[in-house]
Amino acid sequence: MLHDHHSRSIGSAQSALAVQGYSPVAKWLHWLVVLLVLTQFLTAILMPEIGPDTVPATLISLHFSFGVLILVVMAIRFIYRRLYPVPLDMPGSPAWERRAARATHLAFYFILLVGPFLGWASASAHKLAVNVFGIISLPAIAAPKARWALTAGDIHASMMWVLLALIALHAAAAFYHYLFVHDGVLQRMLPAPRE
Repeated sequence: MLHDHHSRSIGSAQSALAVQGYSPVAKWLHWLVVLLVLTQFLTAILMPEIGPDTVPATLISLHFSFGVLILVVMAIRFIYRRLYPVPLDMPGSPAWERRAARATHLAFYFILLVGPFLGWASASAHKLAVNVFGIISLPAIAAPKARWALTAGDIHASMMWVLLALIALHAAAAFYHYLFVHDGVLQRMLPAPRE
């Protein structure tokens, strides 16, 4: 009887930990990435299209700078996640939902870690310098008009549309859980309530 009670206590504690979710650092990194990505989409919409004769402009420079910043923050977030893992699964969630959550998170990491390099290569192929907020100048990683780097730019643009769709799906799933399932998925990434 005591053993059963102890097992239930451990199970309840694990469920509470799963619902409690992420540490303050993980939450801060998550919302920082959200802010940076939204800002990046805004610069992408407003900046002129990059072509063979594109002249560097403020919005293009900002787009490059925020791309590098996203890469750095995502690398930090990836390392932090490896050091302090948190299970994505919620207690009792269906198998397909767990698989979808894992696939979505992997896609986010892949796009936000690889995408900036593709954009950097494209900038190099267009002979556009990547200067991070006027402080750090990054070297070109592709020769001018390099075919692979121009293709990388096309892939970069396509990946951003995929990213936008994933963000919409991710947000819709979080609100679905909040409004209909009531299992604390959304609350795991929100600031902890003050006691």
